[in-house]
Amino acid sequence: MPTLSGLFTYPIKSAGGVSLDRAHVGPLGLDLDRRWMVVDDTGRQLTQRDCPRMALAGVEVEPDGLRVTAPEMPDLCVPFEPEGPPHPVHIFDQPVRARQVGGEADGWWSAFLGLRAALVHFPDEAERRMNPRFGTARISFVDGNPLHLVSEASVADLNARLTVPVPTARFRANLVLSGGDPYEEDGWRRIRIGGLEFDVVEPCARCSVLNVSGGRMGAEPLRTLTGYRRRGRLVEFGQNLIHAAQGELAVGDPVTVLRRADLHLQ
Repeated sequence: MPTLSGLFTYPIKSAGGVSLDRAHVGPLGLDLDRRWMVVDDTGRQLTQRDCPRMALAGVEVEPDGLRVTAPEMPDLCVPFEPEGPPHPVHIFDQPVRARQVGGEADGWWSAFLGLRAALVHFPDEAERRMNPRFGTARISFVDGNPLHLVSEASVADLNARLTVPVPTARFRANLVLSGGDPYEEDGWRRIRIGGLEFDVVEPCARCSVLNVSGGRMGAEPLRTLTGYRRRGRLVEFGQNLIHAAQGELAVGDPVTVLRRADLHLQ
């Protein structure tokens, strides 16, 4: 039986993740996940696709907010509830009424990235929905779904094909599973982790962010994945989930497959 072996939240989109032993699944997914985002001077999202250097920014969760660290930069403190003015932004052409963090944050990110940038927050009252083809869940600054899952077995299969293996953390998943067979998750449609149920709604289409290591863009592992995980125009690895209820998850929780795809209908 697969088990939950890793729990990760990524408070600032495209910055470092935070490893957790326990986590709360709230209205938007894991608490704090992608609730902050860096934007350019037009209000468009900045990610490792545009700025691989963002991978060097680490994030720690402290009692009063986030602490952001980066090479040759002073630490940046970010409050949980920024009091800056409303700041309309666009993420993948979707408008969102975010809130500007302000203070030292904009100068910090501008200096670190070498361009005009601002840090914005997704407040509780903000409204953004996932692709209606897959559901109606509210989402934060995630790419498109509340939660993302990868399997250690699938990563191990990929690494067997690579000259230089990649860590599971490169996939920036919220939920990491151990046990089971490689790519077994492709056929799941509903699962239970601990006491919470999740719908498995679509594979994760991988992009160039997967090739970022040490603040630099490379060619792997996306090139290798393209050779055997391409479906149409997309390269798929991992699965995206919608939570059916709010509650607690903990590393070590068992994973039960409640419904699988009907392969005769594929």
